[in-house]
Formats: sequence, structure tokens, C-alpha cells
Amino acid sequence: MKFSLNPATESALYLTRTFNTPKDKVMKAWMEAGALQKWWGPMASVDWKPQVGNAFRFDYPLVAGDKAAVVGEFRDISEDMLVLSWVGEGGKKALGGTLVTVEFRKVPKGTELALTHELLPTGAARDAQRTEWLGRLERLSQTLA
Repeated sequence: MKFSLNPATESALYLTRTFNTPKDKVMKAWMEAGALQKWWGPMASVDWKPQVGNAFRFDYPLVAGDKAAVVGEFRDISEDMLVLSWVGEGGKKALGGTLVTVEFRKVPKGTELALTHELLPTGAARDAQRTEWLGRLERLSQTLA
């Protein structure tokens, strides 16, 4: 996995990961709610119906009964890309409106996934999102293996 960032920019995160899996299987893991729940991480509930204009919501269980969620909207969907608005609610990791783009590229050994998370408010927010995305991509890798 690679991480690259223009050092003058705190507002964007860029990650790539190559999976030894055909592109259609990697995309299915992102596009189908049941498949997504297998690798995303612990969620109390999920509303995920990928179609441009649809809203989505992930509710996360937290310690001491607190709640946190990620909400957003599907902005663009194609055979090569998924674009989402992304807003964190509640908890210590609340995050204002950001944008996530996931690109799926067929490569000789499988699929390269390129993830860009932009409009992050601070370097600390970028670093926190980097940690979360790296964990998700690692769980996805294990699920696809």
C-alpha cells in the first residue's frame, strides 16, 4: 500500500492498494450492503444503496452508549469509480462535509483501488482518516483473500 500527499496540503488523503482479485469482485465488495458489512468494520446499522442521489448512513456503536455515524450521498457511480459526500456525526471524530472518491483499475495482477478523501479540515483529521481507511482496506484484503 502506498500513501502519498503533497506536504503543502493537509486537506487531502490519497491511498492505493492492489488486490489479487478481479475488478468485479472488488467492486461488488463496495457496492452491495451485505458484502460491505463483512469488511467495513463494526456497525450498528447500515443504509447503503448505491445509486446517484441516494443518501447513505453508517451508525457505529461507541463505548458508554454514545453514538457516531457517517452520512453522505452518492455523487457519481460508474464501472470504474464511486464518489461520495462524507460527513461524520457525533463522537470525538466528528468531521464536516468531505468527499471520498474510490477508483477501481484493472491491472495485470488484479485490481488497483485508489482512494482519495478530500476537503479534510486539518492534518490531524487527515491522519485520523488515514488510519481508518488503512484498517478498512486491510479488512477488505482479508475478506477478498
